[in-house]
Amino acid sequence: MRRTAVVTLVTVLVSMLTLTVLPASSAPPGAMAAAAAECQPASAGEKPNATADDLVNCVAERLAPSRVRVSVTYTYASSLGKQNIWMGADVLAGGNRLKWFGYRPAPINGSSGTVSLELVFGLNNPPAGKLTTDHVEFFMYVGGGQVFYRKMFTLKQDWQL
Repeated sequence: MRRTAVVTLVTVLVSMLTLTVLPASSAPPGAMAAAAAECQPASAGEKPNATADDLVNCVAERLAPSRVRVSVTYTYASSLGKQNIWMGADVLAGGNRLKWFGYRPAPINGSSGTVSLELVFGLNNPPAGKLTTDHVEFFMYVGGGQVFYRKMFTLKQDWQL
């Protein structure tokens, strides 16, 4: 019960952080966003940018009808310190962030590496039956507040309790 409450609290706090202002995109106003990279069953072996915050190689593994492990390779190049830097994720359907998912945040250790998050469906009174999602958005943040980098990946999954 306590772990569920902590995961729910983290999910709520992270959802509140989605209003954080991020650096402006280099795309001109009105330009269409680039298509999201796709989570794969195995790493594509892509190397992240070595001099800027970056996420590549989204890998998804179904663990159960209500659980998926997602991994991503990262570069952390921001000047926000070396402690209390974390990775989180939101699950989306049709562009909407869904409140029925939880995860345990993963620490960012060092300037590059790979992190895994286990996405769990079933929090906050989820809808009955099957739920289909289409994206996962990873984000790096300073513990307790500031989200400083986000990247979306296509993740088409059916979830069920």
